[in-house]
Amino acid sequence: MLKKTLNIIRKSNSHLLRLSSLGFLSGLVAAIIIVAFRYLIEFTQSALLPGNNPENYEALSPIAIFLFPLTGGILIGIIFHFLPPASRVTGLIHTIDAIKNHKGHLPFINTIAQFVGAAISIIAGHSVGREGPSIHLGASGGSLIANSFHVTEQTKRILLACGAAAAIAASFNTPIAGVIFSLEIIMLEYTAISTIPIIIASLTATIVSHAVFGNAITLDAPDLGAIATIELPGMILNGVIIGLVAVAFIRLLVTVTQKSKTHPIFWRLTLAGAITGILALIAPEIMSIGYDTITDTFHNSITLYALLVILVLKLLATTIGLGLGLPGGLIGPTLVIGALTGAAVGVVLQQIFPGTTTSPGMYAMIGMGAMMGATLQAPLAALIAIFELTLNTHIILPGLLAIVAASLTSSELLKQPSIIFALMRAKEIDHDEELLTDSLRSLSIERLIKPINDPDNVNIYNLKQIPHDATMAEAVANFRKTHNNQLYVYDNNDTSKTMLGIINRRDLSDFIENYDNN
Repeated sequence: MLKKTLNIIRKSNSHLLRLSSLGFLSGLVAAIIIVAFRYLIEFTQSALLPGNNPENYEALSPIAIFLFPLTGGILIGIIFHFLPPASRVTGLIHTIDAIKNHKGHLPFINTIAQFVGAAISIIAGHSVGREGPSIHLGASGGSLIANSFHVTEQTKRILLACGAAAAIAASFNTPIAGVIFSLEIIMLEYTAISTIPIIIASLTATIVSHAVFGNAITLDAPDLGAIATIELPGMILNGVIIGLVAVAFIRLLVTVTQKSKTHPIFWRLTLAGAITGILALIAPEIMSIGYDTITDTFHNSITLYALLVILVLKLLATTIGLGLGLPGGLIGPTLVIGALTGAAVGVVLQQIFPGTTTSPGMYAMIGMGAMMGATLQAPLAALIAIFELTLNTHIILPGLLAIVAASLTSSELLKQPSIIFALMRAKEIDHDEELLTDSLRSLSIERLIKPINDPDNVNIYNLKQIPHDATMAEAVANFRKTHNNQLYVYDNNDTSKTMLGIINRRDLSDFIENYDNN
């Protein structure tokens, strides 16, 4: 049955139908990987932590609180010490770099390092999230499908985005956020040819996740009701303050990354474990993913003093740990930091305006989205994420205000690029491609294909070949490799490579010039 299905996909004459089928397979493979990843983490945490509670790090003894992250750092350090430097690179930045600069190539050894290293980091209580590792692992599932079907570079790019969307959906029960994140952060485009396969992948992974983990929302969020119009300025203030915190977070992480990257990996990760352990002795709430801490902010269970202490220590533990090279995610900690900051703002406003301010828990919910939006410069993904994590419809309007305020404070007022580009620059990864080149990657060459009126006078064997579903950027690259003024276009869905027509160099140049001027 499976072999028959694969043959049908290979022979499909519809490019979108074939791509959608591959998106389904990418989502299925990514979901299986993420289910195994989540199960390993949650099963081990339940076995090790008091009360079989996978987030109950606060109940550990002081010595255990210190030894958990220290032991985890040493163990990951030993593993990574014996890996070549290129094989230690993991996470969201690695995935985006692979798509932008390495034709979507995600080495298998890096995937294994991500799976094992991130699992140890999270179980050991390091202040990291699982979304970055999940994106890498899910994209690797998409890469596996792409390599199995020998697709074009553009199709491979879409399938990696399918895997990433599926991973987010399976990890957090957020199928829409998975789609938006992949389009806004990874693809940088919204087109039917990429959106539909990504939606299919996300839906597939969500169904698999529901079958294994159930359909419960990720965060226990109370229904806090609507916010009065008079309180909307408070939400804007909430966004501005969180924008400032986001800039501090990014700059501290970049500084630690730059200062430490030349030091041996073993000592860096051991130091990360020791620092996390020391900080956790003061506030064990900073350990691991921290969803229980987020939930406490929703229910106003943390005093203002404790909110500020946990906030500062969480920010330090995350930026130092990730900056020193821990293989964990950064989006999860930004949600915790945003919730803590928002709750603190809500408590202060409630003290200044008693009886007129909504629950600080609402400020915490919206703070999560504002911090994520300002850090990633992905406002729509942030809004959808907090909506799906809480299922609170009342957060949409104030959430938009706070996310926009935080993003503008970060990007325009303080001129801070997103954490992705900041880290790529810190790690000396090429990311300064022209916007036009990125745009051409999303445009098909099909509009430039011309039929051949007199095939007998065209010696196709002297022309460089290009598939009909290639992108404009690929056509530019092909013309740079040849002195000919034409490219031979063949049908990529036909094994005999039936000739469809040609592309003229002059037509491509005219298109790019007009496109650039519009």
